[in-house]
Amino acid sequence: MVQALGFVGLGIMGQAMAKNLYGDEPLTVYNRTRERTRALQEMGAMVVDTPRQAASASQICFIMVSNDEALRQVILGEDGVLAGMSQGSIVVDHSTVSPAITKELGGLAKTRGVFWCDAPVTGGDVGAQNATLTVMAGGEALAIERIGPYVARMSQRLVHVGALGQGQTMKLVSNLIGGLNLMAAAEGLSLGLAAGLSVEALEAVLPNGTAASFELQKILDRHRSQDFAPGFSVENRYKDLDLAVELARQLGQLVPLGETALDVFGRHRARGYSKLDESSYLKGWER
Repeated sequence: MVQALGFVGLGIMGQAMAKNLYGDEPLTVYNRTRERTRALQEMGAMVVDTPRQAASASQICFIMVSNDEALRQVILGEDGVLAGMSQGSIVVDHSTVSPAITKELGGLAKTRGVFWCDAPVTGGDVGAQNATLTVMAGGEALAIERIGPYVARMSQRLVHVGALGQGQTMKLVSNLIGGLNLMAAAEGLSLGLAAGLSVEALEAVLPNGTAASFELQKILDRHRSQDFAPGFSVENRYKDLDLAVELARQLGQLVPLGETALDVFGRHRARGYSKLDESSYLKGWER
């Protein structure tokens, strides 16, 4: 059965994902800044003026926005996604937001006969471009089965991690670990350089031992190129650390490294780096 598709939110991640999603089915897209829709329109997608119109034209509507408030804005109200979704259709939220707002909006969708899958992604902007993302999904098994063939176009792995909200919970755990790894890699590289080790020596050793990680490689690549254009911004990393620490507080779980990272990264953000890539944490250590 051919499903008409919608995509709301065409930022760095969303635009790349929507391009990979585009296939034989009708695709309707919405973005607050219309300029971001041009590439999809040239591919053949229909561009509309409101989230509701994107939802009305689709049986499965994918969302990728920046935070809780942005999600609330595109979902609720007379021009929101829920106002346009038909009974039996599916909202697939790829944003990284709080489990609380996921359960709130997902519960509201259920009262209208609409399925909600919280399906955040990991793999960064490169993963979005190359369709190598991992998607962690919460929600009903039937809905996740239906979205599977479409998510496969944008990713290499879809994992059903539990009920509604558990996708977001998994993403916060993943991003807490990733954020701590990135900060450790930046501090370690900066320490090595300050102690007189060459970049070449650091690159030859660190990725080939116990220090190896995705985030270390990103730090090394960004240091080499001195390119800090946002793939995943400081603002987004700070938001995700904040969500993870808040979740831990709600559960009574101690995360002392997470709390320290939130404070230190918050100071980096406040120094004017918020719009740069998270790897610009290196530049803070240079200062």
